[in-house]
Amino acid sequence: MNIQDLREAQARFEKNLKQIAKQRLPLHEKRAEFVRYYTRPRIRRIELDDYVIGVGQKNEGEGLNFCYTLERDLDGLGRIIGSTAYKFGVYYGRTKKDSRVKYRFTGKYGSTPKKALEDIKECILHLLEAGEDEDLKAIEDNKISPMFKGKILSTYFPGRYLNVFSDDHLSYYLTQLGLDTEELIYGDPVYKREALLKFKDEDPYMRHWPVDLFSYFLYQEYPGRPKWDAKDGTRSKGLDEYEVPAFPPSPHPEVVDLSIMPPEEQDDEDNSPATKSSKRSKPNYEKQARKLKLYGDRGEEIVLKMEEERWEKIKGASKKRVKRVSLESDDYGYDILSYEADGTEKYIEVKATTAKLGPANFFLSRNELRMAKEHDNYYIYMVYDIMSYYPKIWPIKNPFKIENKNVVKKPITYRISINAK
Repeated sequence: MNIQDLREAQARFEKNLKQIAKQRLPLHEKRAEFVRYYTRPRIRRIELDDYVIGVGQKNEGEGLNFCYTLERDLDGLGRIIGSTAYKFGVYYGRTKKDSRVKYRFTGKYGSTPKKALEDIKECILHLLEAGEDEDLKAIEDNKISPMFKGKILSTYFPGRYLNVFSDDHLSYYLTQLGLDTEELIYGDPVYKREALLKFKDEDPYMRHWPVDLFSYFLYQEYPGRPKWDAKDGTRSKGLDEYEVPAFPPSPHPEVVDLSIMPPEEQDDEDNSPATKSSKRSKPNYEKQARKLKLYGDRGEEIVLKMEEERWEKIKGASKKRVKRVSLESDDYGYDILSYEADGTEKYIEVKATTAKLGPANFFLSRNELRMAKEHDNYYIYMVYDIMSYYPKIWPIKNPFKIENKNVVKKPITYRISINAK
């Protein structure tokens, strides 16, 4: 997660918070109407055609069709359109293999549409009871399909349950926010939504936002709707490069040991192909820096988890905590404070790239070089193949304390001061 991008997105969003809430008010009024209509006694009495989708929407004054209202009328409060109608347990329609229009049902609920409906109603009532009690295990065990289950909960308890229902979307947001533990990614959507809500509630700027606006923020502002799920399947030309990279969830990094070799001979900088190319096309340094920062942030998250796991496994390890200090300030000169087995402090600067194993090319700040020269236990952790499920990490023990002739440093930028009056 890029904390600066998150804060900038929050600042933009807060300017329009009241306007967005006002625009979404009709949806919430419709939601409230549905909840008032479908009380628990009415759910218990619901008839087949009042429940199933496919029969048709009810006319004004005739009441509300349960599944149609949740899926279609309240689509703006979380989308479940797209998955098959079997998610409802019972529906009226056809299949790809059978063109006959008739009542169809999922076998786990019963042997006929009516028997299935009776079981579904009991499941809905038990779900509402578990939702009210915040009994996550009972919610997980309820046999209603995950997306439909999530939609029901967020409709009846909009201040408690997140209205994001696609499991792929949940995993994407967990990954982009640096919350993608293996346990969560391979766990039930119930717990994924809980993790996202916890993130919201622990953030000093988002904790007061309504749950629905937090969901809206995820989709519309940061990190945005997943690229593969754009509603029209396309992007405006030129905007792809501004997308937040879709990092794979819960990566499994592997530590590798490479040897530092003598540098290859290079052409004079002014005559290099890269320089010639840059003369023909003006590079967008701001855009490049932003993308590098996103890769770097992701690399820091991966290394942090790896170091935390390593430290926890050390026999007799103290209660010292591995810490990602880069979230506090860029002035430390390193990203992660970790420890050797004997408790000695270990200063880790993380560099990440999409490239495969091979030469390491990265920028080093003045603070980073200063820390490297002052501390023997300074490391560069080079994270290769950052977009992979299996990134490779090369820990490079301080190559700057005693200058390594095989490590080439080139001055790239200058700090300019011009006195004027």
